[in-house]
Amino acid sequence: MEAAPEGEIVRRSVKSLTTRLLLRAIGAAVVFGCAARGVEGRVIFSFDYSLDQGGLFDSTAAGRAAQAAMERAGQIVSDRLGDSLTAITPGSGNSWSPRIVNPGTGVADYDPGLGNVAANVIKVYVGSRLLTGLELGLAGAGTAVTGGSQTFVDNAAGRGQAGALAATKTDYGPWGGSIAFDAATNWYFGLTPGGLTLSKMDFLTVAEHELIHLLGFSTSQPSWARLVSNGKFTGAVATAANGGVAPDVTGSHWLNMNSPVGVGGPVQVALMDPTTPSGVRRRITQLDWAALADAGWEVAIPGDANANGVVDFGDFQALELGFGKSDARWSQGDFNEDGLVDTADFVMLLRNYGKRSDGGTEPMSAAELQTMEAFARAAGVPEPRGVLVLGLVGAGMMRRRRRVRFRR
Repeated sequence: MEAAPEGEIVRRSVKSLTTRLLLRAIGAAVVFGCAARGVEGRVIFSFDYSLDQGGLFDSTAAGRAAQAAMERAGQIVSDRLGDSLTAITPGSGNSWSPRIVNPGTGVADYDPGLGNVAANVIKVYVGSRLLTGLELGLAGAGTAVTGGSQTFVDNAAGRGQAGALAATKTDYGPWGGSIAFDAATNWYFGLTPGGLTLSKMDFLTVAEHELIHLLGFSTSQPSWARLVSNGKFTGAVATAANGGVAPDVTGSHWLNMNSPVGVGGPVQVALMDPTTPSGVRRRITQLDWAALADAGWEVAIPGDANANGVVDFGDFQALELGFGKSDARWSQGDFNEDGLVDTADFVMLLRNYGKRSDGGTEPMSAAELQTMEAFARAAGVPEPRGVLVLGLVGAGMMRRRRRVRFRR
């Protein structure tokens, strides 16, 4: 990525109230199975900073801030990814030796000494060095020298994603890779944009950009590259997100493409544009998410906080726990990706309630409906009955649930 010229709603007793109602209605197991902790997406980035040579990620306060920003970028990107990646576990005649571009030195074909990768984990070696020209960050997909049974070799190559092994690849199952950041750039590591000035480059923006490259937004990755033709990206999801017109590309980036952040959100230059100005924070747009879906990733629909492929009561509990939070993430209930968990996110969850990623649906119980109505009232949602009606009409559930009365 290159540089360009400058250019709590108070929760009150919401959780306790809805918990009591649900305990009476459907038993304690449901509540404590989902509400005891925050919900996370299936895919997890695991970062290793041991190869840093430029000092950006050292043990100083600034280095810890850089690491915290990197971790947040990983959470933002992975929260919507519902893929199940198999583990890579060599042994019993099977061997696996990964290779990366060393992020601290730039040396290619470097052996980081990684012995295995756990299920659903993407391992990323992060470091800094002086990059050339206007480069702010460089991502490189990991490779590996693999031997053993065909089953093991195939698993290491595709991590359970069948399309990654096809003759014409339609999916991607990476084990990881590396990202190098420019050590001389005046970075802003804040998690919120309040302190970002024109003299600083926003680290979170660049980190998210490079992580999406690692997920396959690249001409070197077949399931993405197969959809590039004559300067256009022809993926069906991205085309739909761009109003039915195939978006323009240049190399491994969009070319001057604008797109909304979240459903009905503000329009900005897409994150995967090749340049970013100083003093600006960009977020992942609908077009960026769409390209990942076209490349084979399972991108959660609004309401699916835990990215498990169905919008259900567990997702409502994630929103309930995060309601009123600012600087929020998808897994905390920020489904319109504006950084806040509020009524708009609640309505989005209701509209998709029961929808599954396979196109099927699951019913909403009367107890669930009553619990969500109680939540809406306790949280101070304006016109809670109207909000529920609006959401359930969007979800197509009102006819099935017409005998369930709203409590006044």
